[in-house]
Amino acid sequence: MLKKINTWKDLFGNDIDLWCCPVRKSADNILLVARFHGDEPEGEFCLRKMLEELQNTTVSSPYNIYILPCLNPSGKKLFTRANGREIDLNRNYPTENFTAISVNPHTKEMSSGEPASEIETQIMMKLVQDYNFKRILSIHSDLHLIDYDGPAKELAKHFSKLCGYRLVDNIGYQTNGSFGTWVGVERKTPLITVETWHGETAQDMMKIWQELKPAVWNFCELK
Repeated sequence: MLKKINTWKDLFGNDIDLWCCPVRKSADNILLVARFHGDEPEGEFCLRKMLEELQNTTVSSPYNIYILPCLNPSGKKLFTRANGREIDLNRNYPTENFTAISVNPHTKEMSSGEPASEIETQIMMKLVQDYNFKRILSIHSDLHLIDYDGPAKELAKHFSKLCGYRLVDNIGYQTNGSFGTWVGVERKTPLITVETWHGETAQDMMKIWQELKPAVWNFCELK
């Protein structure tokens, strides 16, 4: 049974919702998360479709499936990569390689804030610490590939085969202070990062979901 587990407020009063299905104290936990960046709607669309399916499907997963569809509601409202405080949430983690400014080939220089300065980052860190996720799936957009961090190479290969996205060992530029570095590299939690292609229409969004759907379901059911 699908259940809303928690709702937090960001600094602008926007809701950040966490869902779970099924809810069994004896089961291990996994996490699906999207919209670290407010201008990347594809992942949130996919996870909301997943919520619809979980609501209407008998689930046989061995895991408690936690889903956080939109981590950055203030950036979503502004349709900006950063949150409402102009911080890149995927560069805000207190990693060994943290830098105050983030740079990548696709955007201008952006602030990373101070390590773990953002409430959205604090929420994610507490989730990881409290639920001890066995694996995490994070959905971003634009690069059209599969990346991974931590001990997730074989899992990422399987995911890549099911959805047809190419698998890379790294995306080709530094991601200082990223969630992947913090949770995958430093905490050794298997993390798959999906980068969808850029969708512009409702039809594009649905096509992306149909491409990812078999891999996402397998990720949730694979022990």
